[in-house]
Amino acid sequence: LDNPDKKDLPCAVGGDNSVLCTANYAARLFGVRAAMPTFIAKKLCPELILFKPNFEKYRKFSDIFRDILRKFDKDI
Repeated sequence: LDNPDKKDLPCAVGGDNSVLCTANYAARLFGVRAAMPTFIAKKLCPELILFKPNFEKYRKFSDIFRDILRKFDKDI
């Protein structure tokens, strides 16, 4: 959402010395997957663009989504 100009480029969320949280479809074409160590992902796809995780934003959108679901089922 923050970088729509990069939607067709291989991108992933994670740090340089950690594992990836997720990868977009363009990165997956190179074999890059979630939970993969970043150094392996960079070997598979040297042009991989990394974004740092933003857990505050993820929590915000998760809360919005859960509120929508609760309108249909209060037990969620």
